[in-house]
Amino acid sequence: MIGNNTLFIGGVSLLLAAMLHTEAAACRECGCYNSGYRSNQRWGWYGARKSVPSAEEARRDLTDYYADSGAKIGKITDKSGYYEAEILDKDKKLIDRVIIHKKSGRIRSIL
Repeated sequence: MIGNNTLFIGGVSLLLAAMLHTEAAACRECGCYNSGYRSNQRWGWYGARKSVPSAEEARRDLTDYYADSGAKIGKITDKSGYYEAEILDKDKKLIDRVIIHKKSGRIRSIL
């Protein structure tokens, strides 16, 4: 009986892994990438981690992220585990302050 349960659990695990892989592949193909990741080759599938090793890389990623909004990237400050950036409107007024994590590339508003 224990062998059958183990076989069943193993089969279900393989099925779930295949379904998740197929969903991620489909998302990469269509370019939607869901949620906070932009639909370009540098961002990857939803939940993908992407390290941001420098302030220049953070500026490029943030510029891509805000490209459709017309916002500009202001001063970027290097902190211990993240970069802090000012997001400016066309008149160079502060509209948001965000952090972009160095290890994951996740962007989050802190204003």
